[in-house]
Amino acid sequence: MKQFFALFLVIALTSCTQLQSAWSVLTSAQVTPQVVLVAGNTFDGLESIATNYLKLPKCTGSNGPICRNAKATAAIIPAVRSGRVARNNLEQFFSDHPGQLGPQGLYDALQSAISTLQSTFAQYNVQGVAQ
Repeated sequence: MKQFFALFLVIALTSCTQLQSAWSVLTSAQVTPQVVLVAGNTFDGLESIATNYLKLPKCTGSNGPICRNAKATAAIIPAVRSGRVARNNLEQFFSDHPGQLGPQGLYDALQSAISTLQSTFAQYNVQGVAQ
């Protein structure tokens, strides 16, 4: 039993060291303000489409062809929320630290939201929604 515990402890410590190493790389990576500006503008456009899409009535099966799909809505809402948080935090960072590089983690979160919105729009054929 002691040997099993010792082996478990060695594996856990090795994994912990590797995890700390990976975390250090992730948190130390940085991005330029220009790259963040492009991503922010991309997100803003997608957010506008998402907002208009979410204003449509829910699809019931009997209402016309212009309605919002529940599965699309379920993917869009969290992507918009997380994208807003990442974009706002990046904008605040650059406002507080002009000329410096920004945190990679926030940029990655923004890119993830952009990717989710783009793939959801493609999957559910969401296009620029007219009000």
